[in-house]
Amino acid sequence: MRITGPAASLNSDTNPTTKVVARFGPGDWRKQGKDYVIRYTLRDVDGDLYARVRGTSTDAAEPLTDGQESPWDDLWFYSNPVFVKVR
Repeated sequence: MRITGPAASLNSDTNPTTKVVARFGPGDWRKQGKDYVIRYTLRDVDGDLYARVRGTSTDAAEPLTDGQESPWDDLWFYSNPVFVKVR
């Protein structure tokens, strides 16, 4: 997601430059000591950006929004953003 400065509207909760650049499954993880690691290279980066990681315990591409999900069978996490400054 591009860093474009303050939002035009303080009520906005979206970034139009947001996109999914990769999806990973258990076959993509590599054990490194006690940790599991996934490596990914961002290509054609031409400006400052931030990245976030989202994960789930299901095969769903997006979380359901109907409120009927079991919190233990449908787990999701979202990382804090990682900011990248291009020099």
